[in-house]
Amino acid sequence: MIKISKIQLFSLIMLFEIGSTTLFVLGIDAKQDAWIVVSISSIVGLFLLWVYAQFPKYFPKQNFAEILTQIVGKKFAALLLLLFGIQLLSGASHNFYEFGQLIKMTALPTTPLLIILYLFIIAAIYILYLGFEVLARTAEILFPVFLIFLLVIYIITLISGNFHINEMLPVLGNGISPILSELYAVIAFPFGEMVVFLLYWHYVDKQEGIKKTAFAALILSTLAIILTLVAVISVLGVDLAGNAEIPLLETILTVNIADIITNLDILAVLLMFIGGFYKMSLRFYGFVLVVTWLLGAKSPNKILIISGLLFPLLTMYRFPGLDYKRWKGDIELYAVLIYAVIPILLLMLLYIKKKREVIAKKGNSNVSPSENH
Repeated sequence: MIKISKIQLFSLIMLFEIGSTTLFVLGIDAKQDAWIVVSISSIVGLFLLWVYAQFPKYFPKQNFAEILTQIVGKKFAALLLLLFGIQLLSGASHNFYEFGQLIKMTALPTTPLLIILYLFIIAAIYILYLGFEVLARTAEILFPVFLIFLLVIYIITLISGNFHINEMLPVLGNGISPILSELYAVIAFPFGEMVVFLLYWHYVDKQEGIKKTAFAALILSTLAIILTLVAVISVLGVDLAGNAEIPLLETILTVNIADIITNLDILAVLLMFIGGFYKMSLRFYGFVLVVTWLLGAKSPNKILIISGLLFPLLTMYRFPGLDYKRWKGDIELYAVLIYAVIPILLLMLLYIKKKREVIAKKGNSNVSPSENH
């Protein structure tokens, strides 16, 4: 039976949440107040995470398909699983294409993108074929490396001479309206994406620690995202940060300390690659699990291999270019159903069912034996 530790869960959440955020400047339409957008969005994200973490409390060790079946019945459960599967595959293809393009732009410019995507997915298939716990173990090993790279980037940008904190001023210089208009997108990405862990809670060894571990990981992820925002905006300025193709990479390329510490773009590339790999893998394997449950298959491995080998072709067909991908990357309305509406409604239904069960038990206990005859 698959089991992952709290540390492994923590590492997976951190890598997943920071993941592709390193490719963007979240909330940049709010200019220098982007960090406020992320801070407020994280509060909503914590509420959503609380909703997601309630399900293992009532259904410990049961997978998401079993939970849905108990709450809404088999037919509705299948429909909801299908919706989740579509959203997970869509999100995974976004991440897959982004990081394929990143590798092509920075490391393998003459290699066809399709070849890069196949190398990427074969590595993911190999790890996931060995089991989800293997993915969790690799996350536990690579997370300290990821964290060190992130800290190094913060430090070198701070001492590079290009860091100007006044770029973050004035606070609320454009009022509250730009902040409010950006909240919707930032709540969805990256905080609403935590919904994917509904498919993985049952793998956690000690179920009672899920909520605390997940909350700690989300709070630290938020801090890391805010520090990255501050670093990028303070170095590039608001306008350049908003228009840069890969803002974090552009930030690192400006670093030149005494002509000794320079050309550190490899740090940013490795950071983005590690985060992107786990972001894509968690979403893609979530899709595989959904298909496995829908088909009633005993093992996800065949579905993993078949869908994995088709995945690069689907991604190439869907996204003819990076600019088109980013346009398509706008938050779809049905994504809100997946990360907010459906989980909240499911939790409400669960509470109603539990309350009815309690009332029914009390009613039965008040009936005397003679009354039963």
